[in-house]
Parts: sequence; structure tokens; C-alpha cells
Amino acid sequence: MKVWDYESKDKPIHDSLSVQLDKDPNIVMTQPDMAKYLLSLINFEPNDILMEPGLGTGSFYNNFPEYTINKFCEINLGIDYLNQNEIVDYTISNPPFVPRKLFWEFHMKAMQTTRKEIYWLINMASLNVFTPNRIATMNKIGWYIQDFHIVSDKRWYGRYVFVRISKNKNKLFTYSKINF
Repeated sequence: MKVWDYESKDKPIHDSLSVQLDKDPNIVMTQPDMAKYLLSLINFEPNDILMEPGLGTGSFYNNFPEYTINKFCEINLGIDYLNQNEIVDYTISNPPFVPRKLFWEFHMKAMQTTRKEIYWLINMASLNVFTPNRIATMNKIGWYIQDFHIVSDKRWYGRYVFVRISKNKNKLFTYSKINF
């Protein structure tokens, strides 16, 4: 299994995720039952176009409804999400979130190519990607964090969240910036 060949400007990134994947390539993969449950929280319409930008073992993609148009990208199959420009209604994934810069690049791509909503299954630490400045940038281009569900999986350290981001300005997730 290929891990994203992401390199900083100075040196290659080597992180604990790569070490975990060397030991167990399925450690970060979403359980199919979990994906099925999380997808049940979304109200798809017939012919909505769904994108899974990091197919992995297909847990989300394989549970997309049959009445939707289902697309995927997977770097291991030579389809790099960051190089595609197909417009879709929903982007849904457990994306690569280490390093954080790569996750932000995925999120920026999703905001450029998604019409309705973006759903990310990420670890709690990855919420740090959504800094006040980045949230302001998202809001400026019409994207808003709506809500999230906390997800537990005994295989994963800590908690994960299923974050919903949409263009619905009327129901905003509130936050404040406090400087100390």
C-alpha cells in the first residue's frame, strides 16, 4: 500500500502513521459498518454525484447508495485526487490527515470541486487544521462547518469526528477566537 508521497520543502515527512501502516496496513481504514452508519446520516437525492477522494479499501465508496452517481480517486490506482477537477455534489472520505498540510490541501480541493457538502472522518487533532483564519477563509468563499459526530473505534487512538461542511450559511457552527 502506498502512503502519500508528501514531502516538505526541506526533507521527507516520516511520521508515526507510516510506521503504523508498515506494521498493519489496515490500521487507519474505516470499518465498512462504520462507513455505512455515517452515510446513513446524509440525505442523498437520486443522481447526486458522490466522490470518495481516498478509496482505500472502499468502506465509504462500497456503501454509497445505488441511486447516486459514485466516483472515487485513489493514489494507489494512479488517480490522484489533488490532480482531478470533476465537480461533484458530495465529497466524503477518511482522508489522509497526516501531515496536516496534506489534509488542508484535500479540503481546499474539495471546496473547489463540491457543490453541496463535504464530510471528513478525521481524528480530533486534525480539527486543528480549522484555525480561525482558515475558517474565515472558508466562510469568505461560502463554506461553513455545520456539525460533527464524535466516533470511537477501539483500533484507533483517541476519538475521531465526522465533520459536515456545507454552503448553508443559515445554520452555523459557532466558534470564537480568544487571545491570551
